[in-house]
Formats: sequence, structure tokens, C-alpha cells
Amino acid sequence: MKPEEWERLLLDATERVRGTVAALATKGGRGESVGVGASGDKTLRADRAAEDELMGALLRVKGTRVLSEEAGFRGAPGGKTMAVVDPLDGSSNFERGIPFYCTSVAVVEGDSLDDITVGVVRDLVNGDVYHAVKGRGTRKNGVPVRTSRVSEVPRAVIGMDISRGGAELVERLAPLVASAKRQVHFGANALELCYVADRTTDAFVDLRGSIRITDMAAAYLIAAEAGATITDALGRELEGVFDLEHRLAFVASANSRLHKGILRLCGPAGTGRG
Repeated sequence: MKPEEWERLLLDATERVRGTVAALATKGGRGESVGVGASGDKTLRADRAAEDELMGALLRVKGTRVLSEEAGFRGAPGGKTMAVVDPLDGSSNFERGIPFYCTSVAVVEGDSLDDITVGVVRDLVNGDVYHAVKGRGTRKNGVPVRTSRVSEVPRAVIGMDISRGGAELVERLAPLVASAKRQVHFGANALELCYVADRTTDAFVDLRGSIRITDMAAAYLIAAEAGATITDALGRELEGVFDLEHRLAFVASANSRLHKGILRLCGPAGTGRG
């Protein structure tokens, strides 16, 4: 399939996921667990329902294999095309009734982040959808978006995930927290990375080393196509492995100047001095 055909398929499939998840929320099925997924995390009924909806669409495409946070690998073992799926990113938010969660799907034609060709992330609460095709920019609800021009940390609104990060991580990020205009975290990293793409925030920092490729593959393309600079904590090219074992730490910034300022404050040795 051509990238634009994949994009249409994913836009349609993620809209159906939104309807499925919304129905479960209104029926009081937020906290129902149905087991443990391939990632080792608890699987909610909503996780399973969202995944089933996506699998039904993706596995109909001949030669496609799917990597999902819940089911692991499915589909054609030697398929050239891989879909990387997080059916319900922000499951804990969904379970508690916090209105911030999304579904995320990326199409990959290779084995590196540079090989992601299509990314779609849909907000399952309000229906907003971020979508990108490699080399063609990023759109939100069909309208082109770009990252912000904020280039100085004291003027920046920065998303930071320190969940279960420990005291050492908090200490490392303290200079950045003290310098930024504002710090936010909403609990669904794929959607928060998309917020960098449309200027809602100016950067997103996750140095825990615990995020999976399924959580960020689609949003990585969306943010990059909108103009974001994305690297590891040392400013090196981000390397992703398409499995459920590998973990990532990254900084995503609206532009290279802001990125350098954030990296200086985070400090490559974790000192906050750069």
C-alpha cells in the first residue's frame, strides 16, 4: 500500500477505536481487567477492545505484521511492512476517568526510526487526530501544523515525565524545572509528544529510560515532520528497536536552539550543569 493509503486506513481505524473506547467508558467498564499483555502490564478491557479494532484493520493488509503493546507480534512473520501499535496509551488515565488518553499507530518499512513512513495518533477523548506521512509534514485534523519558535528555556512550556523515575532523575531535572516557564505532564506520552508538533508545548522530556517503541513510534514521526529536534539525552541520534524489550530515553524540542538549552540543563552526567 502507498503511504497515503495507509494514512486513510489508520485515520478510519483510529476513529472506530474512539467509538469503541467511548462506549466502554459510558458503560462503566473503565477498570475491568482481562489479563496481562505481552509488555507485562495489566490489560484493561478497553486495551483489548481497542487492539481488536486495530488488528481487524491492519491484518487485512497482505504481508503486514503488527507489533502491539498488548499482543506482541502478530501477522505475517516475514512481512516487509510493520505496524507499531499502542491501542490505548494512557490506560491509567482511562481507568481513573482522567480525560487524556489516545491510540497510536505507526507504519514502518524497515528497522529504524528513519523508516517510519506514516504515523497517526488520535485523542480518544475529543477526537483530535495528528497524522504525518514522511516527507510531507504533519497535520492536525487535516490542517498543517509546525512546532513553536520559542528558543529559550525560560520562555518554554515543557512536558516532563518523571513517573517512577526515582530521586536521581528528579535531581537531574531540577535545573530544567527551575528554569522553564512551566512544566506539565498529562499521562499519555504519545499525545504529549504530538503537543510539541502543534505548539501546545515547546518540548517533551523523558529521561527515565523506560518508554517502549510502541509508545512513541507514531508520535516520533509526527513531531519530527512538524520540525522538532529529537535526540537521546546526550544529543545523539535516537535509536529505536522494534520489540517490547528495548527502552528509550529522549528529549524532543521545538527547535535546535531550545534543544541545546534543555540538554545543557539536563547535563550528560546527570549533574544539571551541562
